[in-house]
Amino acid sequence: MKQLRNRLCIGLVGLSIFWMLGMVSTNELAKSSILMASALPGITGIFIAIPYFRRRPRWLSTSTLLILLLFFLDATLKGFLRDYFGLRPNPILVLQAIFNSNPGETGEFFQHNWRDVAKAVLVFLAASFLAFLAQRKLAGMEPDATATPLKRRSLAGIGALLTVFLALHFNPTMAKENPLLFWPLRYMDYHEQVVRAENMSRDIERNMAKKSDWKVQYEGPESNTVVWVIGESINRANMSLYGYPRNTTPLLSSMRKDLIVFQDVVSSEPATMASLMKMFTPADIDEPDEWNRKPDVLMLAHEAGFKTFWISNQVPNDGWLGLVSNRASEKLFINKGAGRGENNFDGNLLPGLEAALNNPAPKKLIVVHLLGAHPTYDMRYPQEYAKFDGAVDHISEQLAKADRPVWIRQLRNEYDNAIAYNDYVVGSMLQLTMKATRQNNASLVFSSDHGQEVGHTRNHAGQSISDVTGYEIPMLLWTRSFIGKNPEEKAMLEHRAYQTDHLEHTVLGLLGVRSMYYEASRDILSENFHSQDFVNGLRRINGRPYEPRTVIYQQNPVNPANQ
Repeated sequence: MKQLRNRLCIGLVGLSIFWMLGMVSTNELAKSSILMASALPGITGIFIAIPYFRRRPRWLSTSTLLILLLFFLDATLKGFLRDYFGLRPNPILVLQAIFNSNPGETGEFFQHNWRDVAKAVLVFLAASFLAFLAQRKLAGMEPDATATPLKRRSLAGIGALLTVFLALHFNPTMAKENPLLFWPLRYMDYHEQVVRAENMSRDIERNMAKKSDWKVQYEGPESNTVVWVIGESINRANMSLYGYPRNTTPLLSSMRKDLIVFQDVVSSEPATMASLMKMFTPADIDEPDEWNRKPDVLMLAHEAGFKTFWISNQVPNDGWLGLVSNRASEKLFINKGAGRGENNFDGNLLPGLEAALNNPAPKKLIVVHLLGAHPTYDMRYPQEYAKFDGAVDHISEQLAKADRPVWIRQLRNEYDNAIAYNDYVVGSMLQLTMKATRQNNASLVFSSDHGQEVGHTRNHAGQSISDVTGYEIPMLLWTRSFIGKNPEEKAMLEHRAYQTDHLEHTVLGLLGVRSMYYEASRDILSENFHSQDFVNGLRRINGRPYEPRTVIYQQNPVNPANQ
């Protein structure tokens, strides 16, 4: 077994070199090391366990090198793609690029990126050559080792490692990290997504009413811009704008007099896709399947003559949401990574928003989809926003009194850091919108898809279907049409109860788009809004009527009438 351990060490050292060069992440290194630690001794052990192969040492050397080269090639591809995309890439995006490229584009790709390609190839060749030399030296030092029969314990060890290697493939995450299976499994995922999207698109087209039946009319001003910013995993209980003791929203708080800050809004769902399906379409809690039978906001806006934009830090082509975003006139996705588990900051969306605001189209709907405070929280903000790390304050004392463990307290600090960065992003988007639309009618509405439970009621950090904190979200509005209205009217609006499965009516109201799918009674800004419907049982979370909590933080209560 000693010769197997020595060869494993060669492989682990090689993988560590790729890690030290930044070509694979710590997470990728760990997964590849686990697979190699079971695969290399388990597979190559066959060639010293069986007498026929034991008498032919080159089988051990050849199988070792093939396995090492396979793992090194995998690390090389990941490293090249990480350099190219700036982060761990989404394999689906890579496959889309491959299958949608022609020979000319492929040639241009290598012409433009030959330095990165050459660097990756040189690293692979160097690691492979060093492994070859090390393996050759080992083979020279062990001329008789392979001729020695193995003890029963060694045979059992080889069998156990091979069994572990095979058993790891029952875990889908580990199976997808197998270098031999990485791309085939990703291709299957890609193909399944394509088929699912095509089927979904056909279902929508088949079920959708004819455009003539929509009865779309535009009743707004000649120039009108609406920016709809969709937050991710933002809980209003963690915003100082709503009375939270930590100063997590300094920029939005400084703009308080210009904002309508809705105090009693909840999401319809505790998860992104289900929530957005109801925010963008006539689907709601009572009729959740209407998304594939009735037009969404982008369809109606386009029919009313709006130029539509979709600017996102989430992954593109994400199921149903991918179909909606693809309807936009112009699209910008800055997240080329493997999903929400990447730290591409929302602030990088600001140039895209500014460009959309400066577009000469007189009527624009601009949807901005943030990563917000989605777990993992510390990936959502740059280091200069780590304001609450190790904080000793009212919140830390409150968490200690509630016997929250250290890890929950740390995650609360990281979550508050993410909220503080979200404040900068949303506040900056507000400033850009105000500046770019000085002469025109314009609005910006911000709400989150759902909230987060971060030690508020229990020892949990993340989405929650059972806690009200999974649903209680912020909703803010700046609109030029409301400037100059009296404080009493503003306070009345801010205290209206609402749930976001009806938010499309409010957005359509801001757009000035009327159709058979717009209901003024569900538009929170409308004079015909039925407030009592939301107070008296229309709002439900987790299948039960929503009952607003008593405000947790009373040190800085918000009183809109005094703003």
